Formats: sequence, C-alpha cells, structure tokens
Amino acid sequence: MEKYLEAIGRAKFQYDAAFHLLTVTHPFLKDPKILLAVLSNIHQSMEYSINAILSYERQLQLVPHFLDDFQSKFNLFRYKSVRRNKIDPELVQAIDIVQTLLLLHQRSLIEFRREDRLMICDKDFTIQQVTVPDIRRYLDANKALIQTAERIVNRKE
Repeated sequence: MEKYLEAIGRAKFQYDAAFHLLTVTHPFLKDPKILLAVLSNIHQSMEYSINAILSYERQLQLVPHFLDDFQSKFNLFRYKSVRRNKIDPELVQAIDIVQTLLLLHQRSLIEFRREDRLMICDKDFTIQQVTVPDIRRYLDANKALIQTAERIVNRKE
C-alpha cells in the first residue's frame, strides 16, 4: 500500500475518534478535559492528512525531501502545497490554531474548568479558553482537509 493512502486511512481513523469523543463521550461525561483529547485527535488527523499530501507530492517530485517533524511538514505544506492545490487558507489557519493550542497546553502552568469550557493559562497567566463550538469548527476543518487530501491523491486514477 502506498504511504499516502495509509496516511489518509490513519487521518480518517483519528477523525472518527475525535468525532466520537466530541459527540458521544463529552455530552455523557460533561468534562471539559475531554476537549483536550478531542483536540489531540484532530491534530493527529491533520498531521496525517498533511503527510498524505506531501508524500504524494514527494512521489511526483513536486516537493523536496522533508523532515519527520510537524513544523517542517506544516511549513512545506503551507508554502508549497496550499497554492498549487488551491487549498482554502482557512484550513491552514485552523491547523495553526490547533497546533498553537496544543503547544500552549503542553507549556501551561495551570488549566482549569469553568462551566463547559477549559481554561489554559500560560506562564504570563494569559488565559486561552477551549470551547465546544471552537472544537466543532476545528473538526469541520479537519474533515475538509481529509477530503482535500483524498481529492489530491486520487487525481492520478
């Protein structure tokens, strides 16, 4: 199996996990900390989608060899693939926001719940909130990115 097809399959799996956590588990448990798990699954799914596009373009020799870290993949995707494949800039912005939120969570000193939101504080005690409507928007952007990756990869057939 081609590397990019496997990456699309993994992206769909992570998307399904995030969708289930957001629509089934979160309403049942009503715990905002589950939103971090949803965000993590969305991020992994987006990374697999980007990897599928870049692997396909690498096979066609449209992009140079890239490192296996998220930031180098994301930069190559942003500056080479987005314009060539006419990918919506809002998808790129959503990927960047999800990445920023996860990095903020990793570096945060304090996080706490407030009603149905998760509040994350950085070292300067600047508060960033994670809400269900925001996560739904990122999930929709993730689905659009997976569909875009499938469209790009299936051009050769």
